[in-house]
Amino acid sequence: MIKNISEKNALLLLLTGLLVLFFLLSFCASGTFDSGDGIRHYLVSRYSWKHPDLLLYSWGKPFFTLISSPFSQFGLIGVNVFNLFCAILSSVLCFKLAKQLKLEYPFLVILFLFFTPIYFPTINSGLTEPFFGLVLIGSVYLMFRNNYFWATALVSLLPFVRTEGNLILPLFFIVLLYRKKLFLTPLLAFGTLAYTVIGYFYYKDLFWIKHQNPYTGSNYNIYGKGELFHFLINHDFIWGNTLGILFLFGCVGAFFLIFSSLKKKVEDKEKRCFLIEEVLLIYGSFTVYFVAHSIFWWKGLAGSLGLIRVLAGVMPCSALICLRGFNLIMLPFFKRNKFLESSIIVLFLFFIITNPFKQEYFPYKLDAEQTLIKDAGDWFKKSMLKDKKVFYLHPFLANVLDVDSFDPKKVGELWGLYPTIKAYGISSIPDSTVIFWDAHFGPNEAAIPLDSILNDLHFQLIKTFNTKEKLTVLGGYDFSVYVFMKSKNRQKKEVTSIDFYDLETLGANLLNTFSMDTSHVFSGKRSCQLSESAEYSVTVKKFISEVPANTRNIDISCKLLEQNNDSKDALVIMSVDTDSGKNLFWDGKSIVLNNGDNRSPWKNATAHFVVNLNAFQKECSIKFYLWNKAKKTFWIDDLKISYFGAK
Repeated sequence: MIKNISEKNALLLLLTGLLVLFFLLSFCASGTFDSGDGIRHYLVSRYSWKHPDLLLYSWGKPFFTLISSPFSQFGLIGVNVFNLFCAILSSVLCFKLAKQLKLEYPFLVILFLFFTPIYFPTINSGLTEPFFGLVLIGSVYLMFRNNYFWATALVSLLPFVRTEGNLILPLFFIVLLYRKKLFLTPLLAFGTLAYTVIGYFYYKDLFWIKHQNPYTGSNYNIYGKGELFHFLINHDFIWGNTLGILFLFGCVGAFFLIFSSLKKKVEDKEKRCFLIEEVLLIYGSFTVYFVAHSIFWWKGLAGSLGLIRVLAGVMPCSALICLRGFNLIMLPFFKRNKFLESSIIVLFLFFIITNPFKQEYFPYKLDAEQTLIKDAGDWFKKSMLKDKKVFYLHPFLANVLDVDSFDPKKVGELWGLYPTIKAYGISSIPDSTVIFWDAHFGPNEAAIPLDSILNDLHFQLIKTFNTKEKLTVLGGYDFSVYVFMKSKNRQKKEVTSIDFYDLETLGANLLNTFSMDTSHVFSGKRSCQLSESAEYSVTVKKFISEVPANTRNIDISCKLLEQNNDSKDALVIMSVDTDSGKNLFWDGKSIVLNNGDNRSPWKNATAHFVVNLNAFQKECSIKFYLWNKAKKTFWIDDLKISYFGAK
């Protein structure tokens, strides 16, 4: 019965199965693959009907926003379904192209695409890569079908799905020249001209596309940069081993085709054209895209963060290359033995289909970062502040709050907080406005260091959220969420408490006292000596409950005596531990020295800490000490700890 099934019905059955499977994966998911750009694109798309200017928002990708917006009105699941349809249509076009290229086993290209490890999860997201892949492979398909006009018009819109589309347009230009369709080459500018004219009436700027481009210049000061071969090194996350092997064979197959064509001097003009188009539009598009992103990450350009998932945009091309590789592997010997042929196909598919389910992103659930953001959002929705204006930048928070992210009366983006204050004064921020500062976007994209907002007396810290396990995010920060509220009156910062230790009387809260010394003192009869045998100084230990509750800053100072700059590598340490001894927080600051009284060889040594002690239980302990990393010899005396707060 299976043998008698028509190709059309088999294709329909396969696509229906994939549609049901991937819809269930998204519907049953508690999390999304990408809670950053994916959520942001979804929000732009969803609210574009309410705020039409978002249809021209360059970062959001105008053509993606336009086409996806009907789906996104149904929520995040709607944009997931949109990307699923993009994957279905892309796989159908790959199937048709495989048949036109006379590749055997064309059904396999559908599975190759869906189960490519880096393509698989983008379906469960609001990312632009699946739609980019559809527009690209759709343009290629139309070229193969000799629909040059529509192919050229469609591909001209590619840069408005992802900016990298500009790099692929020259490949279509070359094919049009080869096909002797020179009169159609100006049509490659159709998308740009159309959006230029439409956008002019909003921006009043004929060159708004260039001026609104968010990916100009270098960005490595925020996102960093890396190795040129970053994407090659991470090939396993892109293809997995099995598809990776097929991709390599597919590349070999391209060279074999070109060499064979040159050697045999193919006379069939149609075959010759298809060869040119396969090499330029399928292999070429992938290569240009791959090389460009490798260079972007290497040089820290074009907003590149070295994200592997960007390659999902050219995975339809990759799937066809992999099928070419599979055709090269399937030697005539294998084909003559149907059992052997079927066994090889089943074996390859087993490894390909199971691979994505073994990746760290599956099953789709809230990761530690998303979980903390959800906790913060859920707390806010139940609080008395839930109707107040909110400043934030983490996209997932907007999804949790289910708030119109582009209504200036309800929300503001964190990076606009201080520019607004600078331009219009602090009164431009309504009293009781709530600010969500997160360690991922706050110090990076928003350029607001934690200590700057902690020390801003216009904002009162009201809540903190920390992950159960340490989670390091962009910039090397430990992920956390700090919630502030705009105070009606400017708070007054002052010293709330001072602890002074002259080291003469050794109380119960002084530990590690074996380092006491009488040979050199600033005052009294004793000091603390650090040396090769005394790596750590005397330690001050207190309970969090003993520290003033409104403490925002702690200054540690002492007198220090040294020779030959022996304390240059030493650190002042502050740590917080549970009652069982588990470390919850550790920070080390370099010692800042000044000469103090020039008549004395003892110098003033200081270190400054910005703190949020509300994040810890009252029974936790806090410790202060010096770490003599270089194990050199120097002395400290008259240790003072000052606690600064606001009233």
